[in-house]
Amino acid sequence: MSVAELPETLARIAEDGDWSALEALCDQHILAVEGDLAGRLLFVLSQVPDEELRARPRLMISWISAYHAMNQPHVSELRPYLRHYTELGTRLAATMDIAGETSVATLVTVGTAAMIGLRMRGASAEAEELGERLMVRAAQLSSLPGADVEPRTGWLAMQRGLTRSLMDDFPAAVGWYRQAYERATVAPETAATALNAAANLAMIFAHLGHGALAHQWLERMRGFESPSERVRFLLTVGGTIAEGWDALDRHDQAGLADCLEITGDGTKQLEVWPFVAALTFAHGLYLGDPATSLAHLGTLPFGHAPELVEQGTAFQVIRRAHIELLIATGQATRALRLIKEADPQGSWLALPTARLRLLNGEYEVVRAMASRTSWHETTSRRDVRQMLLLKAIAALRMGDEDEARRSLVPVRRVRTPDEVLSLASLSPGDRDEVIRLGELPLTDEAVQRLARARPVFPERVELVELTNREQVVLGELDAGLTIAEVARKLVVSVNTVRTQVKSAYRKLNASSREDALMRAYELGVL
Repeated sequence: MSVAELPETLARIAEDGDWSALEALCDQHILAVEGDLAGRLLFVLSQVPDEELRARPRLMISWISAYHAMNQPHVSELRPYLRHYTELGTRLAATMDIAGETSVATLVTVGTAAMIGLRMRGASAEAEELGERLMVRAAQLSSLPGADVEPRTGWLAMQRGLTRSLMDDFPAAVGWYRQAYERATVAPETAATALNAAANLAMIFAHLGHGALAHQWLERMRGFESPSERVRFLLTVGGTIAEGWDALDRHDQAGLADCLEITGDGTKQLEVWPFVAALTFAHGLYLGDPATSLAHLGTLPFGHAPELVEQGTAFQVIRRAHIELLIATGQATRALRLIKEADPQGSWLALPTARLRLLNGEYEVVRAMASRTSWHETTSRRDVRQMLLLKAIAALRMGDEDEARRSLVPVRRVRTPDEVLSLASLSPGDRDEVIRLGELPLTDEAVQRLARARPVFPERVELVELTNREQVVLGELDAGLTIAEVARKLVVSVNTVRTQVKSAYRKLNASSREDALMRAYELGVL
């Protein structure tokens, strides 16, 4: 049935009171409903008797979608719709016996609404557990004769992929998205799922710096039509994020601005907001104003569930952005403190850590870090490019030009001639030297954009690194304790505490408690 036939079909359903046919119509076409058609559907849904509506939860969920399609046709503000949709799904799922449910369509429609509600509250692990239970029961039902089919085939796999994306489990996310795409491409009526899966695959690969794979999935995404203009943004926002990363990698400021105009700055109530935020902060770091981005960073978490902000992909995006923006604004010691508090051994922090060490003159440390993490399976390809360049610069600073040249050989394999970002992150002098030494190819357009790139990071930083015990002692002095009281509290001798205090003062270039504490707060040690 085409969308053009829906008005006539709705009229017939209303006349016959065929609520089973109405369920099937909503299952297949609810995403295509907008404008006057949404009003017609809402009118028919209002004629469904209460007892029938309670017995058919899919119609209740369709009522929410039709209501918002008619009254809020644009998706610029999703909060009211998502709140109503997920609250209803959560209530319905609470009374649904998954093991005893006999309808695959009801299982998936109600269950995925509840999954989205859990994710939006930051309960991604619970959403994944629910998704597993739903999928097991759906598989059991699908093998029975006469069983109904999953609405929008592949939708449940799509939702599990999104859950894993937010949990920072990208390999599993890619697996679920691929499954959703493969299942959804078998029939035209499931094109919306295929469109969404392709867009999110492009988003994941672009987020990780795999440009060629991101382009492949963008091309597949563009091969599908959206069911309606109203839902196109939701289904394709992942693809827009991928296009934004491609523009940033090429230092195409206008192209990136166009993408961010569509996605927003990470404050929209989108489930993929952490990926929008990552692109937004990368824009602020490399092409915008790092100080302004730091201010935005402080407000971003207030628009989302605290539990979501503090875990998974969102936590890593926000923490890494905070660290990189601090380095760019010369606040090296604060950045180091955040690294140590988060995950000093995590590959997702390897690049900012190596950059910090390079700017502090610790060249051997940088070479060792780059050798250890550049090809780690969890290191993004975008980070690999920059890590190899930092390794080469460290070798040059140590007078080892042969090692620098060897480090630059693989750079030619992991960047394309039109990629600018990795080189733009370097100081102009370092940039020219590695391009010459590594014979790195650049297109004419890339040369022009690179020439306009502004310095991103300072040439040097002031890094004060206290030992754990020095940090503890300084904190106790800040609390007002005397040296003798600190010694008693830590069960050590007074001389030991004095030695630690002198060491901390020396590192802070301070001669008194007041000076030391003031410097510690200025630098971010405390």
